Parts: sequence; structure tokens; C-alpha cells
Amino acid sequence: MAAMYALAIAYASLWPFGDWLAPLPGTPFWLFGAGASRVPRADVATNVLSYLPFGLLVALVPAHASFGRRVLVALGAGAMLSFAMETLQAWLPSRHANAVDFAANCAGALVGGAVGAFLAGSGLRAAGRDAHRSFVLPGSLGDVGLALVAAWLVAQVNPAIPPFALTFDPDPVTALRESPPAADVAATLIEAAQSAFQLLGIGLFAALLVRRRSYAGGAILLVVGAALLVKGAAAALLLKPEALQSWLSPGALLGVAVGALLLLPAVILPRPAQVALCAIALLSSLLTPLLTPELMFAAPPLTLFNWRFGHLLSFNGVTRIVLVAWPLAAAAWLFALAGAPDWGRPPDEPERRPRGPHPL
Repeated sequence: MAAMYALAIAYASLWPFGDWLAPLPGTPFWLFGAGASRVPRADVATNVLSYLPFGLLVALVPAHASFGRRVLVALGAGAMLSFAMETLQAWLPSRHANAVDFAANCAGALVGGAVGAFLAGSGLRAAGRDAHRSFVLPGSLGDVGLALVAAWLVAQVNPAIPPFALTFDPDPVTALRESPPAADVAATLIEAAQSAFQLLGIGLFAALLVRRRSYAGGAILLVVGAALLVKGAAAALLLKPEALQSWLSPGALLGVAVGALLLLPAVILPRPAQVALCAIALLSSLLTPLLTPELMFAAPPLTLFNWRFGHLLSFNGVTRIVLVAWPLAAAAWLFALAGAPDWGRPPDEPERRPRGPHPL
């Protein structure tokens, strides 16, 4: 999770990837250059908050370490990552590398490292480890699956993308400013299909991540409920009031309803069938928007949001990349699960033997 978060920071720091120009001759190194006093307070707060989760995750990495060592490891990792990003930003005319951003990033990593070190030394981490052993698949297979679920939930923070969708449909937003056009049945069905496939896929993914089939229902409700809660809270906080009615489009609502109906019988299928159906659903959710290429590359305008600063450009880009790449990463995880002995059977459960006479 720390590595994935570092990649997200790199994307947000260097996007758009182009127009690289060397600094002018005689330009002082960014760490000693002038102009840092012009950094807005919102940028400072954003930089602190952006590196706080990274410091927290890094502090949890050492298996056995003292409080101070965890904090120093988190601060060192945050400082190295921030130094690399600021140095590369000095070659991007659209970015402004300065010491204030570097200090804010280090401060965020430091605070996050302190929180992570506290969690590592408290009983919360032991309780989390016990819960992991009881409910989640053992070994790296369960760890990677949890990291993928966490990455998907973080991507739901973008409220402009409808629930369980991968793309943004600008038509509902256009209808807010103009007279409503005739209903586009094809666009509605495509939007409904990707939401239905995504809900079915993420539900089965959560069911396959737990150790026992009896935990599948709770895992699905937890992941789907968390996604709806995060999406709804982000929409209420970030979207303008006139844009809220475009958030839950008819296609998204239809897709969520159909996906939920398909998920009910899917959870009782045999585990191999669930793995295959989950992979098909997730890959179908990725391929469905290709039927309308204009939706695949459409980005929500900044006028939809209450936020006045340019961070939303990177925010939209990061969340869209995660949502588009997630079905492929989840499919790779499913192939690994299919190749595991007895489909990821926990080591403390007895091996299932075929019924009937022993084959000759």
C-alpha cells in the first residue's frame, strides 16, 4: 500500500507528463531559490495532508522497531520522495518547485509517521493482525487483495464519476445548463452496464478475499457500503448543489440495481465459478466504455466542484487511472487465486476430499 501510494504521489506531482524543459542557465537550485513566499496556504495544507498517509504506511512497514525508528524511517522516506518530486518539477514549466512544498511534505510524512508508530505500538495493530488472520486469506495473497480493495475505495473519493462507474458522462451536466435533450437510450444502457459489471465484480472480489464462505455477505456489505458512504460524503462536500442531481444519473441507478440482483445468486456459486465470473465482470466493466470512446477520455470540468484550486486536475487524473487500471490488477490477482492450492484454502481448515469411492 505504501508503494501504491508513492506511485499516486508521483502521478499527481508530475502530471501532465510533457513539455520538459531544463532550467535556465544560472537558475539557482530549487531548494535555495526565491519565490517560496508566494505559495498559497491551501497548497501548504494540501502538501501536508498528501504525505501524511504515506508516512503512516511507511511507519508500519518495519516488523520490529522502536517508536523513534519508525518515525525516522517515515520522515526519511517522505523526504526522499518529496526531494525527487520537487527536483523533477523544476523541469516542468507548469510546476513550481520550492522549499516550502518540500518542508510541508516532510511535515506531513513526520506527522503520519508518528501516527503509524503509535498504531504499531498499540493494541490496535495486534487486533488488526488477529482480524486479518481470522477473516482474510492468508499470506501475500490476502495482503495484496486488501491493498487492491483499499486502492479502489480511495478512488471512489472522486464524486464526479457515478457510483461503480469508470468514466464521466458530460451529458447530465450539459442538461443542467441547456434544455434537456431527448433521452439517449444507448448511452444510458452503456452507463448502466459498466456500473452493473463493476458492482458484481467488486462484490465477488470481496467475497473471494475472505477465508470462509460464511463471511462473504458481511464482506460485500462492508465494501459496497464503504464505497457508497465515501462517494456520497465526497459528493456532498466537493460538488456544487446544482451538480448533485447529475451525480446519480438514471444509468448509474439502473446499473447498481441490476448489479445487486446479479450479485445475490452469484455468492452461492462454487468458488471456481465465482473466480471466473468476477474476472469476466471486472474486465467487461473496463471494455464497456470503449463502445463510446468520447466517454473514455471525458474529464469532469472544474466548474462542478466547490474547490477553487488546481489540485483537482491531478485529483481527477489519479482517480481515473486507478479506476481504469484496477480491473486489470484485480484480474491478475484472481488468476493467482485460481492457481493457489484448493483456491486459497486457509491452512487451519481440513482439505476437502472428493466424495464417493477413491479413484483407481
